[in-house]
Amino acid sequence: MWSCLEALERLDKNELLEHHSKLLQKVRQYEEERKRIVDQQLLPDEGEPESLEDKHLRRQQELLMNENTVVDDALKRIRNVQIPTPYSQNNKAEQPYWQKISLEQLEIKKNQIAPPRKIPTISNNAYLVWKFNAGSSSVSAPRRGMVNLGNTCYLNSVTQMLSVTSLGAYFLRDDYTKDIVGADEGEVRLVNSFTYILRELHRTDFATPASPSHFKDSIGGLYSSFLGYSQQDANEFLRLLLDGIHNSLNDRKRLDNNISEVDTTNGSDVEISERTWFQYKQKNNSVIVDECAFQERSSIVCPSCRQISRTFTPSLGLEVPIPSSSGRVSIEDCLKAYCKEEVLDSESLYTCPSCKKRVNASKQLLIYSLPRILFLTMKRFRSYGDFSDKVLEPVVFQKELNMSSFMCSPGKNTNYTLVGVVNHRGNIHGGHYTADCLGADGVWFSFSDERVLKAKSPDFQLAYILCYRRSD
Repeated sequence: MWSCLEALERLDKNELLEHHSKLLQKVRQYEEERKRIVDQQLLPDEGEPESLEDKHLRRQQELLMNENTVVDDALKRIRNVQIPTPYSQNNKAEQPYWQKISLEQLEIKKNQIAPPRKIPTISNNAYLVWKFNAGSSSVSAPRRGMVNLGNTCYLNSVTQMLSVTSLGAYFLRDDYTKDIVGADEGEVRLVNSFTYILRELHRTDFATPASPSHFKDSIGGLYSSFLGYSQQDANEFLRLLLDGIHNSLNDRKRLDNNISEVDTTNGSDVEISERTWFQYKQKNNSVIVDECAFQERSSIVCPSCRQISRTFTPSLGLEVPIPSSSGRVSIEDCLKAYCKEEVLDSESLYTCPSCKKRVNASKQLLIYSLPRILFLTMKRFRSYGDFSDKVLEPVVFQKELNMSSFMCSPGKNTNYTLVGVVNHRGNIHGGHYTADCLGADGVWFSFSDERVLKAKSPDFQLAYILCYRRSD
């Protein structure tokens, strides 16, 4: 610091004024650079003569030049953050799963086995074309994009989608640190870096795109397939991310439980599903289970003795086929194809445990219970031996979805609201991921890495992953 005499002397020589002028000039330059980047982020696609590849490369280079400033600011805050350390946690007393089943379900299903069912005809309303923000005049706060570090659009799109769910809201609260019980340093790092980027996306005092560098490094540290910067599948990333978070927060994974195999031939659907879910919960308990897990029922019917064998499998999402059609295809059509009863061919003969015969049994998948967050992935990528391709069939989906037609239990809460879409533009060999997300203010935004615009109309040909929130 200058002394008073030094300051007076410098003031007399105009050095003090020059010094402060230089400081103000630096501040103005930084502000102009920040405004230029924000303006660049909001530029429309129309009117730019260069190719998509050149445009994307130019935008990425400009933003990465500014990333050092963003990262330096982040590192200063990170140094002051204490990373939670794993610790043992007493088992939480919780209401058993079967006590959460509705009374209606217990009365109707207690002594019943639901037979295979024919999925009803899809309503014409499933094929309606709509716009994201039709009729909405809400004034919305700006959203933050994410820097593309090099083919990381898959990570950015999935993260933006999760940020608008109840799962994302869970990590905005500090209570999540109490649930970290994983002893693996990599899993703890994954949870903390995921939390950090979610909180960055919700900041309103910083306009430039958020950098997912630490999050990307933590993913690569846990899963070698995500090391480096090659193109990746967004659905595979979503599954591994949910699995990694679950492993870090699962307070029962180290319990040594001797669990007997569940008898799937004797008992009603309710009884077998209870036993299966209880067995699953003895080893799995985390926010991922609470928000995303549900049960599917697979049933096999012997045509000779009509014995029904069932298995109830926990799942974190559905991967549905896109049926071939000369007309329109909706997400309900995809679910109908997923739940369609099929007869096993001669190469897959079923040995009935009741009559001991090898028969062409019929098999069907139905949904038994529903999660708070439902992920529906359309199987757009197919392989036939050495040949692979992408299904470009448009799949129409609506803002509202009712799952009752695809269930084998009379669940009460079967209505869902769309909150996020991950899109893929390109082919089987490469492309670009974007996301359309519904904010808490009811306004839809489209995210293409660092570029953020108000969403217009859904692109039914590009949609890959749909994220629905149960309407509780």
